Amino acid sequence: MIPPLAPPPAKGVANRQRIVEAALHLFMERGYAETSIGDVAEHAGLLKGNLSYYFKTKAEMLESVSEARMQELFGRLQQRLPADPTPLQALEAFVQVTQDSAHELARVGCPVGTLASQLGKTDPSLQPYASRILQALADWLGAQFARALPPDAAQAHAEHLLTLLQGAAVMAHAFRDPTLVDRQAQAARQWLRSVLPPPAAA
Repeated sequence: MIPPLAPPPAKGVANRQRIVEAALHLFMERGYAETSIGDVAEHAGLLKGNLSYYFKTKAEMLESVSEARMQELFGRLQQRLPADPTPLQALEAFVQVTQDSAHELARVGCPVGTLASQLGKTDPSLQPYASRILQALADWLGAQFARALPPDAAQAHAEHLLTLLQGAAVMAHAFRDPTLVDRQAQAARQWLRSVLPPPAAA
């Protein structure tokens, strides 16, 4: 199942969203360890004291950044899914969501992968805040494959697909070439059609 989308905005959500967006930008640009709460407040256009009303620590901010990114990714996926999708349709929708972000990935890289890598180097205790997004994606992919394949194969194929697309994001950013994502997305579709059984005849 796709995790439920966030509830409707409450009072103060605009400032909170600005903070989360500023934090994600700075964590990506400077790294988590090199970004202070004051840096985030300045980038968000708020006083440091006002920011503390929403987040007491930088770790709390990181948790919200992780949650917001996960909701955004699954929200995009939900919009791409047809009604009552087959496993192939669901997985191809996931590939398309990645392809939709080709230019963003080429310009700034994958926020999830970059953040997970940075946190693993600076403070391993914080790495789960980013890696849990990748785990949620892997779990969702595994569930789609498991609708058509044995559990072991489903897990292996989910890992392969996620690794393929994450690798495409890294390469696209390294070469500033969005067409690299397009090519790998097409390769992923061809692979999916080769490993998933064809739909039953009506």
